[in-house]
Amino acid sequence: MTAVQAESVPDGILRILLVDDEPIARLILSRPLVEMGHQITMAVSGNDAIQILEKQSFDLILLDIGMQDGDGYMVLETLRRTESARWVPVIVTSGHQSESQILRALELGADDYMTKPLNIGFLHSKIRNFQRVISLQNLNLTLLETVMQKQQSLEDRIALEFEYSARIQKTLLFGSIPLAPGGIFTSARAQAAQGINGDFIEIISVYPDSVDIIIGDVMGKGPLAAILGADVKLQVQRQISNRLTTNNAERFSVAEIVNAIHGTLTPKLIELESFVTLLYARLDKAAGTLTVVCCGHPPLLVLNNGETHFFGDPNLPLGVMADEVYAEQQCEIAAGASVISYSDGLSEAKNSRSEAYGEARLIQELAPYHQSPWGANALVEMVYASVLRFVGDQPLADDLTLVVAKVPDAGALPYRLRLARQVSHIGELRGFIADFAREHHLTEDLANRITLVAVEAFTNTVRHSSSEIINSSIEVQIRSLDDTVWLLLEALGPYFDPVRDPKQPTEPFDINREGGFGLHIINALADTFNYSHAAGVNRMGFGFFVAA
Repeated sequence: MTAVQAESVPDGILRILLVDDEPIARLILSRPLVEMGHQITMAVSGNDAIQILEKQSFDLILLDIGMQDGDGYMVLETLRRTESARWVPVIVTSGHQSESQILRALELGADDYMTKPLNIGFLHSKIRNFQRVISLQNLNLTLLETVMQKQQSLEDRIALEFEYSARIQKTLLFGSIPLAPGGIFTSARAQAAQGINGDFIEIISVYPDSVDIIIGDVMGKGPLAAILGADVKLQVQRQISNRLTTNNAERFSVAEIVNAIHGTLTPKLIELESFVTLLYARLDKAAGTLTVVCCGHPPLLVLNNGETHFFGDPNLPLGVMADEVYAEQQCEIAAGASVISYSDGLSEAKNSRSEAYGEARLIQELAPYHQSPWGANALVEMVYASVLRFVGDQPLADDLTLVVAKVPDAGALPYRLRLARQVSHIGELRGFIADFAREHHLTEDLANRITLVAVEAFTNTVRHSSSEIINSSIEVQIRSLDDTVWLLLEALGPYFDPVRDPKQPTEPFDINREGGFGLHIINALADTFNYSHAAGVNRMGFGFFVAA
């Protein structure tokens, strides 16, 4: 039944629908009701009544249950299933006094029952009683509507707060993750458990050949967590800026920054009855060291020289003890090593059997890394996909944040680009290669060859994406080394070798055309090619000789 049009009537006057298939009965019953001042609408059958109710609303219904077509019960059932008429009182009338009829009518939702011939005085008394009930019901419905409007207004405000908080998260808590700050490759993923992430990340290169990585988790969720996370990041930036301004000659330590943040924020956090876990790490490529202060946060996971170990003994979180003093730890780290930091939402993610993902599983997933030269992005995507496979259809109970930093091998750093697995990003890939070609003064022919191969390899990778990895990204690297330009694509995915593509072209081959000629484009345009697949990661490397 569709929404009906409600008309305004004076107080005390009822809009009554009279349903009876006998004209004499309708006439006898309607006359005294009109004399009482009520507005009467008459229906000659059950179907007629339903059609009228689709267009008008009523305060009371007088329903003959014993009409010849037998559809009085149908009208009653329809009324009680329809939202707009669910609360309308119904007085059932009948020329029979069968107990089964009365019980059936009452079970279907009738509010009262009268037998014919109707006692008009008795009916008048019943209607007067119903007037009081209807008045109270209308008042309750008005109050309910007011409550629902206020609830909707509150929900709209909450939705707006979440929208602003999500903006805070995107712009202030995470922002744009730099690809190679301080000459160190970084990558990150974050997934909020309840729409707004209480985690935050800061990655900044304060000194040459080093990067500072800050990852934290604010107790709680929602707007307050987002605001507190933004405040912590602001304090990090402010403390670093103050020290760079006042003392350029001497490097400040990691512990110095953390203790300054602690001194500023902990009184506020204690007052708010909140706390923040924080991990501050500095990777110094020039010195070959990793320095860390861990404030109640999960320790770093370090992959270095073929070994995997945790690093960073935990202190208390910020906001617990005002007199806490935070000390730093330091270890050596070699070229090619990777450092992984994460929130406890990763290690504590649970599957349908309430089993936690755990640190042991994380280490096991990373075991193949020591035999494969994956980049930071591949490590992030591999671990992230592993966690999502583990939890399956279970929702995340806590925010999941993951940051990977990798110390590259010696030599010139490649240009890096991180692309979503969507063909629509081909334009961004083209621009990336064009920028490299201009800076390195490549010929137009060489730049075109590299672009065509890159686009073909990228689209092949996108086509081989399964539902499990469709949201992961693809990393593209390009560098010039020893008179050769090297192009690398690295992404999660099943084994596939684009060079062994058996498909033959059905149209004349044109090296300037993209798409559909993967094998032929690569063979015709790339001087060297290598492909590897390990632990779900594809690596495609292409070499292009630079003419003397």
